[in-house]
Amino acid sequence: MTRTSGRDDSDGTDSGIDSRRRRVLGMAAGASAAAVLPTTGSVGAESDDETVTIVHDTHFHGRFEDAEAAELSLARYHTVVEEHLESAANSLFVGNGDDLAPSMLGLEYEGEHMIEALNETAIDVDGVGNHEYDFGADVATKRFEESEFPWVVANLLDDAGEPVPGTERWTTFEEGGLTIGVFGLVSTTFHSLTDYPAEWQVLGYVEGAQEAVDALRAAGADVVVCASHVSTGVHYTLAEDVDGLDVIVGSHSNIVFDEPEVVDGTVISEFGDEFDHVGSLTLDADGTLVDWRRTDLLAPDADPAPAADEYEEIEVRYADEIPEDETLAALAEEWTAELEAELEQTAFETEVELNATFDNYAIETNWGNLMTDAMRTVGEIGDIEVDIAAQNAGGIRSGSTYGPGPVTGADVMNILPFPNEIEVVELTGEDVVAYLEEAIRPHPSENYGAQPAIQVSGLSYEWWGHDGESRVENVFVGGDPIVSDETYYLAHNDYSIENSDVLSEAEVVLASGQFQGPFVLERLEERDTVAPERENRLLRVDETVGEASVAVGDGETTLTVDVPDGAAAIRPDTFRAVIRTGTDLEATSATVDGDSVGVTFATDDLRALVADIDEPALRLFGGYDPEQAYWDYGFDVPTSSGYEYFQLRADVSATALTGDDSSNGSDGNESDGGNESDDDGSDDGMPGFGPLGALAGGSAGGYLYSRRRSAGDEPAETSESSTDGDD
Repeated sequence: MTRTSGRDDSDGTDSGIDSRRRRVLGMAAGASAAAVLPTTGSVGAESDDETVTIVHDTHFHGRFEDAEAAELSLARYHTVVEEHLESAANSLFVGNGDDLAPSMLGLEYEGEHMIEALNETAIDVDGVGNHEYDFGADVATKRFEESEFPWVVANLLDDAGEPVPGTERWTTFEEGGLTIGVFGLVSTTFHSLTDYPAEWQVLGYVEGAQEAVDALRAAGADVVVCASHVSTGVHYTLAEDVDGLDVIVGSHSNIVFDEPEVVDGTVISEFGDEFDHVGSLTLDADGTLVDWRRTDLLAPDADPAPAADEYEEIEVRYADEIPEDETLAALAEEWTAELEAELEQTAFETEVELNATFDNYAIETNWGNLMTDAMRTVGEIGDIEVDIAAQNAGGIRSGSTYGPGPVTGADVMNILPFPNEIEVVELTGEDVVAYLEEAIRPHPSENYGAQPAIQVSGLSYEWWGHDGESRVENVFVGGDPIVSDETYYLAHNDYSIENSDVLSEAEVVLASGQFQGPFVLERLEERDTVAPERENRLLRVDETVGEASVAVGDGETTLTVDVPDGAAAIRPDTFRAVIRTGTDLEATSATVDGDSVGVTFATDDLRALVADIDEPALRLFGGYDPEQAYWDYGFDVPTSSGYEYFQLRADVSATALTGDDSSNGSDGNESDGGNESDDDGSDDGMPGFGPLGALAGGSAGGYLYSRRRSAGDEPAETSESSTDGDD
């Protein structure tokens, strides 16, 4: 096989460069690919030179193994990749980026470990992802130049309009009798996702892709492949609007298709990321799909996906039964030994399961509460009383849960792997509200849903997002209504501060010099046991239904509210009353009667909830199933990480409950820091999906160095720029 590159807008006809990586199976002696891979329907069954098999992809996030199941490793994954490659007449292994970070190892070694590993694999070409720039452009360039394979990205250009340093926009390979063209594509929001220089250019998806396809066709490419690091939805636009594009593999979205899709003649194949799936597509000289295969790699105790029973092309393999590639296994051990010795000790115990999954985009989680509570203590460094802490959900990266039981230092560093420093900014109440509204992010599909996308401490608020609009209401700081012109101190990471329109304009009053991961770990190590709970900090509202009528009895009090428009069914067991401190009380029952629902509470318990609290801002929340025909989104709702139903809100008069004029919660948030609700039952909306992809980081600095600094070291007076993105 020979390769030509496309480093400019020419036809890419450099002299051929042999980039074939080794094709030696890391399997037990005597085994063969033919013995391991089934022949019926298998990739590469044809030996004709007029076909090529594309094996994909990578998206390793700087890891050598899965955060939850060590058996799922790069060493075993590559064994399966080699089997796919060897079973085909002509083949290429195509990566799609996000291979250097984010992870604990990525933070410590800035991707150097992954370049050494990738150089030992069979990878032919890798598409650039946003995480390649986690540690800045200089580090990314160095890693690209250390690679023994090309990195491609067609829509990133430097300030002179040239390919970004160390990369090519596109490249070609000779496989059998075919010329295969490959180009990369990344998100057009690259500047906000990672530490990409402001003066460098990002081209539109269709513009960059069409330019690459045209150049590759001019260079004689028979089949053109996009190594994608853009979101799934963009793929359909590319398929419809880019002429001559045969195949799109990979994505930014961590989506697993049951089978490849063909849209306007373009094959789209997405089989997840990291070590769970290996995909193969076999195409003829016209770029037509003639065969495909997906191998699912499972942890020893995992169950196969339902699709495995429906498609003969899906093969299920349990990771502990797959031989390791010995070279990669030894390399992983070499790179991880020092960190494991330092971090595999138990740091603290948790009495509850800690949720560090991508639920953190959609709901308040107990991990989010635990870590942001720890971040608020950063003020002790500068003797500043921090009122609020926030964390962008995209900076919570492991996608795993932990406990009940011991949690190690490595666990915490895998959750918080970015080189982001904690800073404290000074804000007005009006600024705080503006930031909370700014943080609400729409789902990438147009006019569909939203999610709060942050975790918070010292703060409680209601959020609403729908049709591209976002709103927050009933905002409380430390349990008190926020005041628009009062000063508040907010702790956050420097990435989020720099990339927020609101926070970037605020004064930084403390640059702590503390990376989030090590700082949070040190705070949690000071505690023997943790048991964080959800505390009504982030309250989703899909529809407000006015003020509840209150009927007080000796034993029971009934709050009656309208059934929301577009409700198919009420969920009786989800109703609760909440006051401004976040304390809540579950209802004893909820009963639908025509167009209203009566929610009952024990009278003494409900009165105790508001006792001794002036203006408690008592509110009723409850869940309901949406009527699909009413919510015309084109698919079933709610499709959202962390949510199974919609939620209504009604204000409740504490005066009517207690008969005491000094206690009145019917006005909700009486400060001018929150937005007003019409309370006419017309508010509707829903959150979007979990995150589609990952974020990026910037300034470097290893974990071990940070952990070994003496307690007496002075924090830095200023902090360098670092990013971790929030997609």
